[in-house]
Amino acid sequence: MQRTSDMLWPALMAVLSAALFIGAVGIFLLALQYYKHGRLSWRRTITTLLAVLYIFGLFSYTMLPLPETRDAFCRPGVAEVQLVPFQFLDDFQLALASGKRAFLTSFTLWQVLLNVLLFIPVGIFAVRWLRANAVLATLLGAGLSLLIEATQFTGVWGIYTCAYRVADVDDLLANTTGALIGTLLAYLPIFAFLSGPREPDAIRQPAREVGRARRALAAIFDLAFITAGFTLVSLLGEIGDRLGMPARQASGWQVAGEIVIVLAVLVLPAALPGRATLGQRCSWFQLRDTQGRQASALRSIARTLLGLGGIYLAYTLLGLLPTEHPLNLLRLVVGGYTVLSVIWLIFDATARGLSARLSSTGFSDRRA
Repeated sequence: MQRTSDMLWPALMAVLSAALFIGAVGIFLLALQYYKHGRLSWRRTITTLLAVLYIFGLFSYTMLPLPETRDAFCRPGVAEVQLVPFQFLDDFQLALASGKRAFLTSFTLWQVLLNVLLFIPVGIFAVRWLRANAVLATLLGAGLSLLIEATQFTGVWGIYTCAYRVADVDDLLANTTGALIGTLLAYLPIFAFLSGPREPDAIRQPAREVGRARRALAAIFDLAFITAGFTLVSLLGEIGDRLGMPARQASGWQVAGEIVIVLAVLVLPAALPGRATLGQRCSWFQLRDTQGRQASALRSIARTLLGLGGIYLAYTLLGLLPTEHPLNLLRLVVGGYTVLSVIWLIFDATARGLSARLSSTGFSDRRA
């Protein structure tokens, strides 16, 4: 029971860590995918999720649990290096001396088998996801295993005073064997779904219509960039508070930082050539005037301020006002305009949006 628990605990940690990671940066991975390939693909997305889960699983099974202190394992014989190749064969003979049942249930046998199994996905992902050949994929597995063994041997590169796991050359051999097996298995049709669609990069693809769903996706990308920036500003504010910065000064710096984030994500990119926010640039479209030409910088800024950029700036500036200030009534105005903008985008047949209507602009594919 204890051994089963020891095997399942790293898997549970891997699933939880992968879920937190995807929750934090998943939207940015989608933005990167759209920017690179010009569209989203279920196959690419699922493969990315599986790769993230595997990476955290590999870390959990090779690095966890970490020592509680820097010197916890600094005792002779705790985590010595094993540099004799095929030492596990001698261990196999010792286990066989106790009978076949003892051998089949021995720790040495299962350690070798699990080291092989653990690296089979490396070969599969390298061939299918990274499109490497069998030789390069096997070398990638060997290099990754060498990195892990070196990390264990150096106590996570000096973070811990001593090694807390045995750096074993046999683990390197078993891991490389697993990667080699994975490269052979990767060519089976069952793993074909791990390969994303073969198509040219986004810049070489034909222009596509900018519809309602695509506009909504660009807005989600922008919201993610802004949220990440606001989170960073908030963390810096917490650091300033812990360092003794006066609360009023820290609040002022935080508001200034949030304004800079909105300007950097929405307003400034809209004024630059391309006339699009960061999220819109990931989605490959830009702002044009009613004649189909690229909108002027002034018109583009006006459209941004009438849209998401202006809404964020308004709420940020209103946050500076005291609770009882009469101008706080403007929150109702901004809130009503926000709801109206969403309803307009949903029901407008042209999917231009209220801000685009008011600024006499529209979106088109940047590759047009």
